[in-house]
Amino acid sequence: MMTKPLSIVAFLWVFGCYFMLVSEGSFAQQQLGATVKAAGCVITTPKGIVLGIGTKFGDIRIPFGAHEIGETAQDTAARETMEETGLDVDVGSLLQTFENESAFLFHCLPTRPIDDYSQLSPVDTSEIAEVIVLDPDTMSNHDGRKIKNSWRFAEDRRLLIKIFQKYKTEQSK
Repeated sequence: MMTKPLSIVAFLWVFGCYFMLVSEGSFAQQQLGATVKAAGCVITTPKGIVLGIGTKFGDIRIPFGAHEIGETAQDTAARETMEETGLDVDVGSLLQTFENESAFLFHCLPTRPIDDYSQLSPVDTSEIAEVIVLDPDTMSNHDGRKIKNSWRFAEDRRLLIKIFQKYKTEQSK
């Protein structure tokens, strides 16, 4: 039989382990989808959606990436977008969740107007080789060039076509 002081120590140890495992940002909660794993932005412009071309495979990518400890989903989306497109953004409404609601995609707007799309470039070139502004329906870049690259995730194009069509409809009102 356990003595009273030993049972209190055991209780505190178990409680402490539980607290460490389920505290915000912990590995356990990330595995359960209870916290943010990743986030990103869909940035709509009159010419298309701001996207990246991956360095390694040349695939088309939504600005999106891994969460860092202490960030909100919106913080992660803004940071990843800056790293991958060079754009400072205001993070707006939630568009979609993925991976058991632990990855978040937001509609974002640049904090300043984009005067020259050709000047967009990634801050971190280890993942993104080029920033493009693409009409996902026609696959035309802002400069008229047809983009034939594959998508990082096939479903991204379908999602972005819907988002861009909605954006164009709202802008024409």
